[in-house]
Amino acid sequence: MRRIALLAAALALVPAGDARGAGAVDDGAYASTPLPAWRPLPDELAAVLEAKSAGYARRALGFSCRERHREAGYRGGEARRERIREFDYLLVADKSAPEGFRAVRTRPDRPSSRGEVRVERDFPEPFLWSQLFRPAIRSTLRFRIGAWHTTPWKLVIPISWISGAPVLEGRRITEWTGTAEIEYRTGNLIRIVARPNFQDQRMEMQLREYLIGMRILGFSLTPPPDGIELTVDFGYEHEGYTYPTRVVLHRFRQVHRDVRRTLTREVFEYDDYRFFGTVTQERIPPLVYQPPADDAGNSN
Repeated sequence: MRRIALLAAALALVPAGDARGAGAVDDGAYASTPLPAWRPLPDELAAVLEAKSAGYARRALGFSCRERHREAGYRGGEARRERIREFDYLLVADKSAPEGFRAVRTRPDRPSSRGEVRVERDFPEPFLWSQLFRPAIRSTLRFRIGAWHTTPWKLVIPISWISGAPVLEGRRITEWTGTAEIEYRTGNLIRIVARPNFQDQRMEMQLREYLIGMRILGFSLTPPPDGIELTVDFGYEHEGYTYPTRVVLHRFRQVHRDVRRTLTREVFEYDDYRFFGTVTQERIPPLVYQPPADDAGNSN
């Protein structure tokens, strides 16, 4: 924890345009090639994504869906028995909750609010990633923009972000660093890949200690580092906006620079979307931004 606190303090002292400072924090645990500096989003890109975030926020309280949670632990590289739980899911307004929304989960056989199941998770509710580019959040982050490329079905641009916020409960967007894939023209979210802030730096230090540490009978006295990777897919589209369909929370142990061992794998699937209420259709400027040549292709 002391090392993480020192890293956070160091980041706070680095100017946003310093490529050797802020940019170095998210260059990957073992990167050797310097990348362009982290910067605020360009105004023309921020305007589109801010308008899209506002549209997502207006839709946050207008849908319900089914959440299916599957969890499996691993031993020796093999999955153990899987646990499955299902909930009816919707968001409600709550000023005390991250981004102003709280998830309400009820069991399908007890749909009333009296049957609410309190579930505290250590990552943001999936729909809340739609608020990544809201001004209050965006102003605390720095970004790097990649080049347009095609996924199996979409043309997207990757926008990587970095945050210097401390990791507390993990439920706020600002506690994570990662990359968002944004669809051409619509500005819709397609995928989020994220990890807790400063995880790369912590794991690099701990892995170095593990690899060079004292060993007895071939076993290191220093444990290898553990990490988390979160992937959120927005695969369902309704009236011009995408909604989460799959979340994967992968907890792993880094035993070598290129070797991970899975500890647990949790999969959350969202389907059976139902919409209620009426939302005015907005005119969102088309997202056709072309990043400068020195930025394109350098996102993580």
